[in-house]
Amino acid sequence: MPLPLGYLAITGFVGLVGYLAVRGKASKVFISYYSKRDSHYKNLIVAWAKNNKFKLNIEDVSTDIKIKSENLQYLKRRMKEKIEESDCVIVFVGVDTHERPWVDWEVERAIELKKPIIAVKEKRTHKSPKSLLGCGAIWINGFSEEKIREALKVALS
Repeated sequence: MPLPLGYLAITGFVGLVGYLAVRGKASKVFISYYSKRDSHYKNLIVAWAKNNKFKLNIEDVSTDIKIKSENLQYLKRRMKEKIEESDCVIVFVGVDTHERPWVDWEVERAIELKKPIIAVKEKRTHKSPKSLLGCGAIWINGFSEEKIREALKVALS
């Protein structure tokens, strides 16, 4: 789809980045989640992005490194690099996410790197990780491709 005439003049560079993220090239997204309990949600987001029947246009840049490694500094460095490479961070908030120190660490890095954050709460009753509270995240209640797509438009514009 061609860029509308005058779009850059009206919205500036930030608007152009948001437009391209939603309409043009895929947005690079780091997905933070509790790997043992909620990996199916991450896998579903990635599947939506690969399926032409959906409009979600993302490239998953998350690490799939198992955290049970002896070299924590290496893992932290690799995850920080991936968050730095991303355009946006999506945090999936499941029933036990608030107890996961790695999720908090990833959210704190996203805040430090000034990355837009989208928090997707599976259910309203799930507790939120402390790092997400008051950080300016865009909150979604319920899990749907359309809600994630709309939040990405807002986060990247």
